[in-house]
Amino acid sequence: MAKVIFEKVVKRYQSNARDTVRELSLAIDDGEFLVLVGPSGCGKSTVLRMLAGLISVTDGKISIDGKDITRLPPKDRDISMVFQNYALFPHLDVYDNVAFGLKMRGAPKNEIDDRVREAAALLGIEPLLHKKPKELSGGQSQRVAVGRAIVRRPKVFLFDEPLSNLDAKMRTQMRAEISRLHRRLKATAIYVTHDQCEAMTMADRMVVLHDGVIEQCGTPHEIYSAPRNTFVATFIGSPPMNLFAAEFTSAGGAAGLKINNLTLPLPPQLSAGGAARLETGRKYTFGIRPEHIYLAERIFPGVNACAPLACEVELAESMGNDVVLHCNSGGLAFQASLKHDFPVKSGDRINVVFALDKSHIFGENGERGI
Repeated sequence: MAKVIFEKVVKRYQSNARDTVRELSLAIDDGEFLVLVGPSGCGKSTVLRMLAGLISVTDGKISIDGKDITRLPPKDRDISMVFQNYALFPHLDVYDNVAFGLKMRGAPKNEIDDRVREAAALLGIEPLLHKKPKELSGGQSQRVAVGRAIVRRPKVFLFDEPLSNLDAKMRTQMRAEISRLHRRLKATAIYVTHDQCEAMTMADRMVVLHDGVIEQCGTPHEIYSAPRNTFVATFIGSPPMNLFAAEFTSAGGAAGLKINNLTLPLPPQLSAGGAARLETGRKYTFGIRPEHIYLAERIFPGVNACAPLACEVELAESMGNDVVLHCNSGGLAFQASLKHDFPVKSGDRINVVFALDKSHIFGENGERGI
């Protein structure tokens, strides 16, 4: 397959006050499944379409296997793309939709037939080959669109939010199918989504984009467990990470973080030399994920926890196996995620603890984590 490199790529529209994509530099390894994830308007689809040649690059360079493709027309880039709306030809049956790209390139009929039937077998759409798109379900249409992409055997596969039109059950099924297909083809794939669940479950690496800038790039585990800033911390994870304005204090020689009327000891990962890294009186942001807040009476052995915190459950949201508690402790509001085997309901008074060894400290304005 292929290695894809973006070098300080910029996309600028004259009507915009700022660049849609700002000096994006990124290397995608041969055979890697990379997911671009971020909110609407962050530039992720723009990045994909610049790679495909569907929109022009304002500045910078894009290369595939060392070849500069920045100004090449789409047909010369050896790329296949699966679109959000499938883009099937309504007047052609499934066979001809899958074969269309090969026919346009003048491939021999026997080769076209072999490739179409191979792709149909791989995707389980053989019984559909003589049906028209109007006769297909959303999941079947998606498989046909993927089949049209893989028959060309391109260097790079691009997926632009391909599952957003499917229901939740079908999205889960298609995520698994696309992941299995990638493992079989060992293809270089770049996948765009706004759905963090898709990103976390499918990616070898994720790129979190915001306002045309890469906020963080890494494996799903790296990004979830060590977010670079508060944007990443709250965008990745559901429910999102709890964030509190905090102030570093060393009163009485004991270093800690003051949050409202609560003072927490420094997290153990900062305890050695922590006071040297934080400044007395300076504002910080303390973060902890809802699943790292435990009932005081059910704390796991070995967890480095703060003192129990009394709070009221303002709302208990059942999520099946889990329950999300909206808690308030003297004006300090936060969410905790607990297993559903403990009976908690709205209006209950409970005691919780924060797992300090799982907490995070960021700068006051959400900049890089400390």
